[in-house]
Amino acid sequence: MRILISIFISYIALYSVIYLHEVGHALFYYIYGCKKKWYQVTVKPYLFFSTPLPIDTDKAKLLSKSQNIFIASAGVMVNLLFAIISFLILYKLNSNYYIELFLYQFSTLHLGEAISYLVVGNIYLVSDMKTIAMLNPNLRLFGFIIGLLALLMYVFILIRIPDEYKLIVILFNIITISFMCIGRIVFTYLLKKDRA
Repeated sequence: MRILISIFISYIALYSVIYLHEVGHALFYYIYGCKKKWYQVTVKPYLFFSTPLPIDTDKAKLLSKSQNIFIASAGVMVNLLFAIISFLILYKLNSNYYIELFLYQFSTLHLGEAISYLVVGNIYLVSDMKTIAMLNPNLRLFGFIIGLLALLMYVFILIRIPDEYKLIVILFNIITISFMCIGRIVFTYLLKKDRA
């Protein structure tokens, strides 16, 4: 029973990570007048093809280059911010197994998502990183360096995870980050195909 609850808590952490990533994009669409509700995003239970939709596409077409860069990078910035906050809470908190498991998953999955964008997404240009690279190629190296720093933090956290959480956190991270990377490649391919 404990393993099933642990998997469910891990899924809730992952769903929260993806929701917050999309809210990061949506918040900037809202700030730039392309969205009515900054918290309303599309995140399906199966998690793939999550987007900051609905947005006013006519207004979005009028956004400047820098506004589009902020929108494209906002999801990853939210991931990094929440990873740091949850990591700090985790080391100040002495709580029960399930709360700590959630925080370990929440922190590492945020970092994993950011790394999958900033490192993998900069090597094979996909999704938000493709948008940023098209708008300002100089930001590609900067993003990659930030991704490598996030990777160091990620490894630091994984090493420090207590043994009672380590197996489920590492397995869940490996599975979800692999699927994130594959999903982004598929999503980018489908977008490219739709635009052709």
